[in-house]
Amino acid sequence: MKFPLLALLALHTVSLAAPVEKLTDFELTDQEVKPRTYRFPKTKVTVMTVADKKGSEQLAPWIQRIRDRYETRIDIDGIADMSSVPGILQGAVRNSFRKKLTYSVMLDWEGSVVKQFGYKKGVANIYLIDHAGRIVKQVSGPVSDAGAQELFKEIDSVISELLAK
Repeated sequence: MKFPLLALLALHTVSLAAPVEKLTDFELTDQEVKPRTYRFPKTKVTVMTVADKKGSEQLAPWIQRIRDRYETRIDIDGIADMSSVPGILQGAVRNSFRKKLTYSVMLDWEGSVVKQFGYKKGVANIYLIDHAGRIVKQVSGPVSDAGAQELFKEIDSVISELLAK
């Protein structure tokens, strides 16, 4: 009985561990077919959400808490993993995004950008990215008070470091 509990605890810890990799610059289009380019270094810290369809259902509470706390002090963006959508349906899916969303979401049709993040399918993935493009923190799954506070602590720290430069 102890082993399954330890394994579960280890998996939970892994989901909160921050990858140490630096993102490469990328460009995707959003649902309006507008190009969105990410180049590093940036002037602000970024919180990037990455999700597939199922994971996107968990994003709104995360985004709301982050926006409420940081407003315009950080950039908040999102990437949708569209790699499972067949080419023939891409136009219809893009149109569905246009109708449902009032904000820009980058659409990764081939999955090449979301692979940089090493995201977990089926859940919300929230990444804190410093101005240089390094992933400082990752949290996955539905929002929780503890997870949000842990993320906020890291965001505050990265903002402080950036302002000190």
